Amino acid sequence: MAFILTDDVEPLNGTGDTSIMINDLQLEIDHEGKIIYVWGLCPLVKYEEIDNFPFEYKTGSLVALLDKPPVPGISYRLNEDRRWPIYINKKKGWVCLGNPATKGKQLVEFAPNCVATMDGQDLIAVWLYPEKLPDLKN
Repeated sequence: MAFILTDDVEPLNGTGDTSIMINDLQLEIDHEGKIIYVWGLCPLVKYEEIDNFPFEYKTGSLVALLDKPPVPGISYRLNEDRRWPIYINKKKGWVCLGNPATKGKQLVEFAPNCVATMDGQDLIAVWLYPEKLPDLKN
């Protein structure tokens, strides 16, 4: 599955048709493949602490390039072979699913407090900035 970035930003109105799953996190997409919001779970049972965070990103849209039109109510798993690792920057409050490297990558905030790290047309990480991190002991 590939993704494209666009500079146009539209209000996040409407409902999604289906979603793309990374671990237990859902990236809800509309009928055109545009990711409109994030929902689901991101269990913090196993994680690694890091200093990285998406300090420079632009705001835009993220669109999944699907082989066929999405089937309403069906989730498509992006990481079928293995779960993506989870990283946390406790000082800055960011959680990363996937590859936390940001240098030389495209970063786009596709929904409020949700930043995608792109390597070409590959989505390699999703950064989440929750209102508050849970009390973590690691």
